[in-house]
Amino acid sequence: MKIYLRKTLKGLQPADDEAAKCIKRFAQGDTFECEIKKPRNYEFHKKAFALFTLVFDNQERYDTLEDLLVEFKLRTGHYKEHITARGVMVYVPKSISFAQMEECDFQEFYSKAINVALKYFIPGSTREEIDRAVNEVLSFAA
Repeated sequence: MKIYLRKTLKGLQPADDEAAKCIKRFAQGDTFECEIKKPRNYEFHKKAFALFTLVFDNQERYDTLEDLLVEFKLRTGHYKEHITARGVMVYVPKSISFAQMEECDFQEFYSKAINVALKYFIPGSTREEIDRAVNEVLSFAA
């Protein structure tokens, strides 16, 4: 069973009615095994893809957004090393899907991605200028 909890001054509390009903069924002192994950923020996910779209629209090297995203993953270090059968090391980009990446890790990836954008794709811009441009892209998408 999966429930959502919210951190409060009193500790972890049910985040919704469903979670509260679930917790009421258990006795005081019961012990549970839990896996704590912070669910991804969909709005932040959209913001990241607005950044990638902004960069994609202002470059000529990559033919698809997917190709550009591979470059971002490699430049941010979001990859694993793989040794081929011939002994050659290659870098394999990791997934940034909701199922594969927690919110804290995604926020770190996004921060690194902005640094990559500033250094390699939109040099001379500031973080504030990129944030404004990303927000404009988001407003057009809405």
